[in-house]
Amino acid sequence: MSSEYTLYLDESKTVDNIFVIGGFACHIREEKAIEERLSELKKKIWKNPENRKTKVFHATDYIKKYPEAFKELIDIVRDVDGVVFATVIKLDELTELFGAGYQKASDKETFALVDDPFNIALERIIENYTHFLYYRGGYGKTIYESRNVDNEKWNLSPDFLLKKDYLRVVANNKGIAYINDEALKLCNTNFSVRRKKEDVAGLQIADNIAYIIARSMTQSLKENIEISKIFDEIFDLAYNGNFDVRKKDLRHFYGIKILPEMFRTIPMERKGQEQIKYYNHMIKMIEKKKEELEKNPNAKNIIEQGKF
Repeated sequence: MSSEYTLYLDESKTVDNIFVIGGFACHIREEKAIEERLSELKKKIWKNPENRKTKVFHATDYIKKYPEAFKELIDIVRDVDGVVFATVIKLDELTELFGAGYQKASDKETFALVDDPFNIALERIIENYTHFLYYRGGYGKTIYESRNVDNEKWNLSPDFLLKKDYLRVVANNKGIAYINDEALKLCNTNFSVRRKKEDVAGLQIADNIAYIIARSMTQSLKENIEISKIFDEIFDLAYNGNFDVRKKDLRHFYGIKILPEMFRTIPMERKGQEQIKYYNHMIKMIEKKKEELEKNPNAKNIIEQGKF
């Protein structure tokens, strides 16, 4: 293995109960280029040089005064040959499937039924990132933006638990469906948490990627932003599992994964093989509808949001 990569990750959550962990991976040689490009972009937003040094690039800081920044951020990722990874958790659908099984209902309850959505999202990304590293003949580290607050007890802090969960995934194959433990250990070299004030350029871009993906799921960004177009540009950079996207588009599986995966209720009167036939029939109907939608310029966003 001769190529080393960095995966920058951050999270975002909307008032519509959409939770996202997202970001991008690129070769470590591009770190300086990312810093320089982001620094140039900051000059367009903050005229005061001191602000450029102290301000962290977050959507809420510039969305009204310079909405074009979203497009320029995606251009940076594209120009450094960056690849997008994200997991979207629709928390309301998770509750519909499992009840409040991923939350402790009361003080009397000692454990939750379903894993924390944060862990589920992180597991999916690590699995797909490992796949990416393997087919690039490389290895890589992951950098996540700190979730801690000041004066938090370390062994109870979100960052400590995050590192603990990461190690469980890589060392013990926790939550990984397809990739074996040897590949996880060999491809993933390091996991670190960096604070916002450290001004890591890659993390600031990851923050914006997660922010846009989360809000594109419900069109909840009301400012003068064409969010569908920005999401489409992000989706274009999503990992496609080492396949030629012109022949097989698997970005919804390897790149931007939306969970829980689409589920369908089959009428109880259909038994055994009848259920299977009904299920296959429904899939064909949905695939036909998808083909029709793909003729629509906005189809990608419609399909990803499960609105067909």
